[in-house]
Amino acid sequence: MRAQIRHLLTPDIDPTTFAPEDPERFMFVVQLLAGPCDGEGEESFQFIVCTPGWLQDRVSREGPMPGVYHVIVGSFDWPALETFFQRLVSQCAGADWNEVATKLSRHGLYEFADWTP
Repeated sequence: MRAQIRHLLTPDIDPTTFAPEDPERFMFVVQLLAGPCDGEGEESFQFIVCTPGWLQDRVSREGPMPGVYHVIVGSFDWPALETFFQRLVSQCAGADWNEVATKLSRHGLYEFADWTP
């Protein structure tokens, strides 16, 4: 089974007009909604897109931090990010949706990460 992106959402910015105040220091959230290529439904995976400068500023203020679920970019380029996420999703295949979602959850915060039936 393979996944496909249903939507890429950015609740903090409008990617068609975004121009960071400081191109070397910015961060925003991307919510990727993906589902099976051959079926209905979608689930959410959240990413923090940021620059090395933004990370450095945060570490300088707060000290060590985990790097999980971050996508680090050198500049804002929405088409490049769309390509990155398409490639990431295309590399996550499995026997069923649970296996695919588990692979995707290694990269983005899965909406059902701590859920148990």
